[in-house]
Amino acid sequence: MKETFKSKLGFAMFFLLIIFLIVGGFFFMKYELRKDKEPPKTKEEKKNHKIDKNKDYIYFENEETISEEAEIYYKDVIINLNTQTVLNETLAKENKIYKNNILRISDVTIPFNEVIKYNYDNIYSLTFRLYETYEFGKYISLVIKDYDYSCFTSVNFNKVKAYVFNVNNGKLLSENDLLNMYGINMDTVKERIKEYLLSKQTKENGIEVIKIDETINDMNNYSLYINEFGKLAISYLVKTTQTDYNEVMEVN
Repeated sequence: MKETFKSKLGFAMFFLLIIFLIVGGFFFMKYELRKDKEPPKTKEEKKNHKIDKNKDYIYFENEETISEEAEIYYKDVIINLNTQTVLNETLAKENKIYKNNILRISDVTIPFNEVIKYNYDNIYSLTFRLYETYEFGKYISLVIKDYDYSCFTSVNFNKVKAYVFNVNNGKLLSENDLLNMYGINMDTVKERIKEYLLSKQTKENGIEVIKIDETINDMNNYSLYINEFGKLAISYLVKTTQTDYNEVMEVN
């Protein structure tokens, strides 16, 4: 009786094993066939796109002191990517135009009622640039801020522009690329700017200093970039009843 039971038990286990192998084999074959039909998952190929392998992705050259007292300098920015030679040429031309358009006090006839407040190295007026660079993972951001100098009003913010590069493929990211990466749109960005400016609002003689609605409605002077913490940041112009200024904030 025991031998019969053992025999039946052994047969049942053998039968279950066969069923398992058949079913498992069926699903395995199905998986393999389905896998063959799916497009291969491509990984972003990392290449070295540097022009000069011994230098950083962004570096500077041809630095020239215009006014040491006013801390005004000119220098050419070099984007060390072989995919950005045209952009390098464009930025070099812009910088050259600024250098060639410096006005000197000694070359300008100033009306007697105009009071010169700042006389730094005989400079009447000019536009100069400041550069900021940020690196996070495979992304490098270059932020360029232009400022106007005048011997009457000193330094005022002019405009900002930013460039974000994926160094793995050498590509320049567009504004839409950045917004899509962080799952956000400009309407949401403006809402967050408005909330931030409301928290910073002050009054002078009962009048609000920051022109929040005007700043939001005329958002032409701004740039998005990735900062050193991997956050999407925005640099933009804030309009006020006094002097307009540049503000920077994270938007995600």
